[in-house]
Amino acid sequence: MRKPTGNSGLPRGPRGSGVAGLFSVPRLEELVADPEQFGVLDAHTTRVLKTQAITALILLHSRDLDAARAETVVHTQQRRDRLLDVIQAAEKLGVKPDWLYRHHPNLPFRVRHGKLLRFSELGIEDYIRKRSG
Repeated sequence: MRKPTGNSGLPRGPRGSGVAGLFSVPRLEELVADPEQFGVLDAHTTRVLKTQAITALILLHSRDLDAARAETVVHTQQRRDRLLDVIQAAEKLGVKPDWLYRHHPNLPFRVRHGKLLRFSELGIEDYIRKRSG
């Protein structure tokens, strides 16, 4: 296989333009300010600029996601969990207390405190949120 010659990874002049070698590639903000510069770009340079733009968008989006995730964690940490008795938990879930007694071994938000049966309020809210979609 032949080894390619030249700088194939660098932006090139447009084909058939008579321009030999490299020319300065405008930055993205320069292209936005003057869209007529798009006409002199070849396909390779256009792909490079698109890749740069998409990468910048992904980085900005991930930063927004990280900020939202951090805000959610802070909000959850600020809110203290409290333990509800069977009647309070049944009311919050919209079921009868005897249903909770029958199903408590399979519920992820139940808390045993000695012989007492209690339910995590934040756990119930998380359970409802996951079930509602």
